[in-house]
Amino acid sequence: MRRLSVVLVTCLALLCCTSPAVHGGAQVREDGPGTGRRGYAYGPLPHQRLVAYGHAGTAVPGPRRTGVVIVHGGFWYQQRSAGWESWARRISGAGPVVFNLDYRPNTTAPWPAQRDDVLRALRWIGKRAGHFGVDPRRIVLVGSSAGGQLAAAAGVYGAGRRHLAGLVALSPVIDPYRSWKDAGEQGRGTPGMAQMRLNTARLAGCEPRTRPDGTARRYGSGAPEAGKGEARTSVPRRAALCLRVWRDMSAVHRASGRDDPPMLLVHSRHDFVPVWHSEALRAAELAHGMPPGEATVATVPGAAHGGGLLVTPGVERMVLNWIAARERTAAPDR
Repeated sequence: MRRLSVVLVTCLALLCCTSPAVHGGAQVREDGPGTGRRGYAYGPLPHQRLVAYGHAGTAVPGPRRTGVVIVHGGFWYQQRSAGWESWARRISGAGPVVFNLDYRPNTTAPWPAQRDDVLRALRWIGKRAGHFGVDPRRIVLVGSSAGGQLAAAAGVYGAGRRHLAGLVALSPVIDPYRSWKDAGEQGRGTPGMAQMRLNTARLAGCEPRTRPDGTARRYGSGAPEAGKGEARTSVPRRAALCLRVWRDMSAVHRASGRDDPPMLLVHSRHDFVPVWHSEALRAAELAHGMPPGEATVATVPGAAHGGGLLVTPGVERMVLNWIAARERTAAPDR
């Protein structure tokens, strides 16, 4: 853990400002022992790509390592996985195998495509755990902002504890509907809130209300009210379908307590994604029987958001210690 902490310090400051990029292809590059960097397709679509750091490309005998799976943020459309590259490279040099995911943006595919991509990537990694030298019982999902929403949604979908040892979410947008609503009531608020309102609606494929003419505003061909049967679907039915999508985007409504992985949820005090998002998820998990010590919500000083939280004093150490504890309490055998 000491080595892991030291090597991260030099790169965390770059976490939120690295130029975005999309990684594709079968092999990107390999840079040497402990920092091997290879790209893979975990699905057939262009954005279903990941980059693995810290494995030799072939099965290696010896003890299996922890897997850390990163889900970047960026309002569900900005391809920011490259912004996590320095951190992924350094942490892999300290031991774990790191997988840095891309996923379909909300501009090309509506919900639940993004959650489906995260789940598909987790299955892909699990099936190839031996190839990567990863212990499938010691996989920790780490998500930032919009990626935190995806990580939480994937973690509570079904029995998440079966394939995850833990979940870390930095400024997760746990309830996109509430963010959409709050941004509207506050006159769009900050630029970040305005972006959040627009892109949560794009993610859902519709706005959770109707216009004066009785039709719902649509975002893309994947909106719930669109399709061959649209003409035969009543306005109330379309509105109900739209709200069902918004409800499904919130991890709160799928919380199942002991079936879900332990989680660490972190916000800053003045985060534009406020801590009540995570407090609501924690309350739902406790109500369904999760032990209090397995659902941790932390609020830290300042206004940092997402990956920027990692440069806030104490947050890096808190996250790394928490992941180390998950290594000692792995998920059940598959």
